[in-house]
Amino acid sequence: MLHELRVENLLLIERAELRLAPGLNVITGETGAGKTVLAHALDLLLGGKARTGIVRPGAAEASVEGVFDLPDAVREQLGDLLAPDAEELVLARRVAASGRTRALINGRSATAGDLRDAGVALLAFYGQHEHRRLMLASAQLDLLDGYCGPQQAELRVRATAAHEAARQARAALDALRGDAGARQRELDLLRFELSEIDEAAPDPAEHADLLARRERLRHLEALRGAAFGSAQALAPDDGPGAAGLLSAGASLLDGVDGVDTELDALAERFRALTIEATELGADLRRYGDGLDGDPGALDVVEERLALLDRLIRKHGGTIEAVLAHAETCRARVAAQDDAEGRAAALEHALTAALGDQAAVARALHAARAAAAPKLAAAVVDGLADLAMEGASFDVRIEPREPGPTGADAVEFLLAPNSGVPAGPVRDAASGGELSRVML
Repeated sequence: MLHELRVENLLLIERAELRLAPGLNVITGETGAGKTVLAHALDLLLGGKARTGIVRPGAAEASVEGVFDLPDAVREQLGDLLAPDAEELVLARRVAASGRTRALINGRSATAGDLRDAGVALLAFYGQHEHRRLMLASAQLDLLDGYCGPQQAELRVRATAAHEAARQARAALDALRGDAGARQRELDLLRFELSEIDEAAPDPAEHADLLARRERLRHLEALRGAAFGSAQALAPDDGPGAAGLLSAGASLLDGVDGVDTELDALAERFRALTIEATELGADLRRYGDGLDGDPGALDVVEERLALLDRLIRKHGGTIEAVLAHAETCRARVAAQDDAEGRAAALEHALTAALGDQAAVARALHAARAAAAPKLAAAVVDGLADLAMEGASFDVRIEPREPGPTGADAVEFLLAPNSGVPAGPVRDAASGGELSRVML
């Protein structure tokens, strides 16, 4: 229960104190007297947003305080925000002229959210046009679910989660299926490029060897001529040649071996030179003989290099880049091939989400169907106390497409007077009748 309400410097109110008695309290006054300001004061007290310009001109801040009973449930909810020996609950809100606000609970700093949490358990607040919400189907559904009890709120959370899970799975599945054509085209291209590279089997070492072989084959006659000419210079078919002359010189040095150590050292170097010249001549002849004279060999090398060069131009500029592209293609093909597996997983997730959604919808409907006649009877009893003794009220539940609130559409039906057919409250009720239904 709200015992006291104190307001200072809020809009046109400089200071006002209300002490409320048990039962019905009515505040009356002419238009512009400040009744709406009191309503705004209550909204601030319950954590509402402070509008700009609500501080009375000339004042540093506006303040609102309310003194309430302190139920055990609220005491437990607020915990450390209350002193253990607190006997009442004092909610306060301060709004500075700059727009900055402060919230207090029994003099201790709190947040606007703390005020809202406490206010839900303490006070039901309806604004001047709140009855108009009754014309909204969503509000009617919320009212019925609120009447069902706290378990219905838990089911609503589950229904929202199941609906979102189904929506996401369906969207992902549609996207996967919608891209099937593009995915298949990409897959065909990837497989073609991978097949082309695998068939060519490029290798960096082979590529370097082919380049060297091509140079040799392009200059085959020049290489052969140089090798044989050099070999002839060292050891000609007729005459001594360089190797023969060196051998003759080595014989002369052998004749004085052991006479002078200095000459012996030079003779050793001369003998090594003679041996190297002889072996070099033989190696040059072997090199010349080993040069491939097949006229088709260059064509084979050129053809292989052309294949590798085409891959190099397409895929990065080097054999290493070609091989890296092949690995990328392989990974992407594997990922694309797994699309069917992903589709199956999404279909399984969608089926599970739809099943959960249907189960929660059934539980929501069962609770609503059980609560609807009780709510209708309670409203009829209340209307009788508000000078609508002959009125009838009904809650109609009809199926609709499953959504985040289940698979029910709720409609409040009202017959303001006996003998009048009931119709939706948005059509059958006047403003005053709607206000009484809301009460």
